[in-house]
Amino acid sequence: MRKILAVIISAGFIFFGVSDLRAESLRIGYVDLQRALNQSDTGKTALEKLKKDIEKENVILKEREEEIKKLEEELSKQGFMMKESERERKTEEYRRRGRDFDRYKEDTRRDIMIKEREMTAKIVSELIKLAQKMGQEEGFTVILEKGEIVLFASDNIDLTDKLIKRYDEQKK
Repeated sequence: MRKILAVIISAGFIFFGVSDLRAESLRIGYVDLQRALNQSDTGKTALEKLKKDIEKENVILKEREEEIKKLEEELSKQGFMMKESERERKTEEYRRRGRDFDRYKEDTRRDIMIKEREMTAKIVSELIKLAQKMGQEEGFTVILEKGEIVLFASDNIDLTDKLIKRYDEQKK
């Protein structure tokens, strides 16, 4: 919805709102926010941190899964030799650990998705503000986001590399 609104506003601005401007004073650029996010130093650092968090959680999940498998093997190999009360206790422990494992895995997945969303939103917000500042400072009429809105644009109006460079310099 936001992108459709941006296209409508941009088109209206370009075609109707600038009728008194000469075509040569119309200055248009675009940025690829996804590329800027992935290629900026801050974005790369955040992605590496997220990958480390995922690897750490994967180690914990693997350990828990192995514990459950050991308990399952013990039940299948020795279950027929156990007293009924011991077998029931082990079976219940196996079920409980399985449920706990599934909950932990889902909670971990959700937490990582939230971290990724928050990290991405923060960086993208900063990139948008910087693109707006660049637009004002350099006299652009409009700066669009490449993606679903921009179907084609010449590379000579791509401001993404410039945005990444300024963003990295700003973060140092």
